[in-house]
Amino acid sequence: MYTLRAVDPRRTYPRFAIASLLGNVAFLGSWGVLLTRPPGWLVVGVILLVAFVVLRVGGMWLYASRQTEDIPRVRRAAIFTTVLAVVAVGLWVYTALRGPRVVL
Repeated sequence: MYTLRAVDPRRTYPRFAIASLLGNVAFLGSWGVLLTRPPGWLVVGVILLVAFVVLRVGGMWLYASRQTEDIPRVRRAAIFTTVLAVVAVGLWVYTALRGPRVVL
């Protein structure tokens, strides 16, 4: 038999899902830049990290602010996303500082 499941509310807002995906891609790109360290890697890496935070965290908080149902769950998810993003950016910065030194 079929059971009724609640539709994932993110599917009703595909722009938020796309922003989240692009944020994840920006984060992966920043790690690629960090590990390969091409010329200008620091600028490009920071730009990609900012894009990650704006798209992923900003998009999640915008999504949470527009919800009318199940507000506590969505806010907890936004807080969890923010904490994970802070840890991820901290790990990126730690890796950038502990890696090979760049002479400008």
